[in-house]
Amino acid sequence: MQPQVNLSRRQFLSAASMAMGSMILDQRFGDPAQAVELPGTEYLVGVGKSDITDPAIGLGMQGMADKHQRTTGVESQLYAKVFIVVDPESAKRVAIASTDLWSGTHIVKHEVLQRLQKIYGPDLYQLANLLISGTHTHSGPGGYSHYYLYNHSLGGPNQIGGFDRHNFECIVSGIVAAIQQAHHQLAPGKIYVNQGQIEDCGRQRSPAAYEQNPEAERKQYGRDTDNEMLLLKFVHVNGTTETPIGLLNWYAIHPTDRGQYNTLVTGDNKGYAAEQFGESIVAAFANANCGDVSGNVAYGSIPTGINDSERMQKHGQQQYQQAQVLFDQAIEPLQGSIDYRHTFIDMSHIEIADQPGKRTWPAALGLSFAAGSSEDSDPPFQFREGITVRTITKAEASILAASGVIAALEMPGADLPGHLDRKLTRDFVDGHAPKPIAFAPGLANPDTDYYPITPKGVPIQILKIGNLVLTGIPGEITTMAGRRLRATVQAELKADYLALATYANAFSQYITTFEEYQAQHYEGASTLYGPYTLMAYQQEFRKLALAMKRGRPISLGSVPPAPDPQMMLPRVTFRNLTKVLLTPTFHQNETSPPLKLSSLQLPPETDVAWMMPKDYRETGLVVRLDGANVKIAVNSLVTIHADHSIEVSPYHPLT
Repeated sequence: MQPQVNLSRRQFLSAASMAMGSMILDQRFGDPAQAVELPGTEYLVGVGKSDITDPAIGLGMQGMADKHQRTTGVESQLYAKVFIVVDPESAKRVAIASTDLWSGTHIVKHEVLQRLQKIYGPDLYQLANLLISGTHTHSGPGGYSHYYLYNHSLGGPNQIGGFDRHNFECIVSGIVAAIQQAHHQLAPGKIYVNQGQIEDCGRQRSPAAYEQNPEAERKQYGRDTDNEMLLLKFVHVNGTTETPIGLLNWYAIHPTDRGQYNTLVTGDNKGYAAEQFGESIVAAFANANCGDVSGNVAYGSIPTGINDSERMQKHGQQQYQQAQVLFDQAIEPLQGSIDYRHTFIDMSHIEIADQPGKRTWPAALGLSFAAGSSEDSDPPFQFREGITVRTITKAEASILAASGVIAALEMPGADLPGHLDRKLTRDFVDGHAPKPIAFAPGLANPDTDYYPITPKGVPIQILKIGNLVLTGIPGEITTMAGRRLRATVQAELKADYLALATYANAFSQYITTFEEYQAQHYEGASTLYGPYTLMAYQQEFRKLALAMKRGRPISLGSVPPAPDPQMMLPRVTFRNLTKVLLTPTFHQNETSPPLKLSSLQLPPETDVAWMMPKDYRETGLVVRLDGANVKIAVNSLVTIHADHSIEVSPYHPLT
């Protein structure tokens, strides 16, 4: 935890101004110590925004797990939006990064923190006070998790997937840049809070599972999705003048309006909503308990690639309009201290204290995992949702029996246990019941390059800004599961407002209620750690909340090993800065004839991702362009400048 510093408000601001070298504070507000004495000023606030888009064409897209879905261009940029809040009395701060990504990931946060601590030292930004979440767009390039399962489809048809160093660099450097902007923009300000409802912007996509929850509980809420938007409005204060600088809101809806037939990079409905605010403020539309909520349900069909944009615009416009109203009418300021707690928990074995003998288990996926969300996508295999050990058909059972063979074909050498593997003990199978286990990544061989396939240790986090609490949840949580988790934290902290910040800091797939899990729809089949997953999260979040309430520290917990992905995409990026189409040829050496590889074309003023063929990943190749020969290797950036000169270098984002 960050050490306490006993400074007065005036002393802290004077020191902060010198330490940060903040020209903004000095130029806009004069003496910052005087500025903070103005009535009603509670915090120092700063916002930042930076591009995190990898613009290359030919990249596998993250979310639909469709090997054929490859980027063909950028419709709208992806951004990191950052909000930093400092309590001048305690010197504590929190930094919230909302990104146009499928999810925050452990390896991204790990690298962001390493770079920040090189800039600002080890104490200012830490695991505990930095939250990085994703909006969960399914229309961006992938490869930024070190868990192999989430990279598997990115290599393309008949290819192995892997970690993408180039996209990872775009993301990490962009988040760091946005945090630096927010850091240097810190100035006296306020945060206003407001909330309101949006009607028919996302519907329940797994009603059969939701209806397994107790009737009395369902009646308590009156509806099967949460339709409330919670919004924060950030302003700088100078004298009696308040200048709006940003907004951050949470609303639960899957950004899957642009489905698996879309090949253009876009932030989907969340990104579209943010764009409507223009460039005058930093606007972030974060996600909440949307695990079983989709806008596509209203249409009765999955997105086909024909009218997906209309769906995105409809749901984006609904969110934007409500956010604008809440922003304009926000008058209640957040007040109170800043605090935070963070720990890692081993989800492979958490014993449930009030359920003797019950526990979580190493990760396993049910057969209906392969069905996908039938409201949002076409699965590669025509499985149905809702397959349990009690309802499985003979045909489905025969496929289940072959899951080990399927795993060996899809991930050769991964040693991923299938249904009949002897590693699946009776206790393990019973512990995941009624899930018919297709794959058990939690029992995979740790000595292969594919490992880790899914998470074991995951981060959980609570941030407090005055009378607002945020829960950093490392996955996608269903409507009722989110309500229960919210109630657990609220029972201890009794905050006026609580935001479920989902897809935060890591990704561990779904979190359903115990009752929903019994139905084994896609969400339940994708709940990795068994039927007591939610209860485990409730129990561990309660410990965080109690530590915060009592002012006590909490241990780092079950810290996973430093992320070190072994399965890499063999990517080379060609950056054509000329205004003409170029066609390179590939050679084993400078004097050899061209190799018979698939042709590659480089459109003008475009980045193109190309995967090095397996036979040449160790030796590299010679590329011939305009009569010039250049040697390239995996991870190279090959830049063809406007004057047609060629440069080979380590990758860096296009600026």
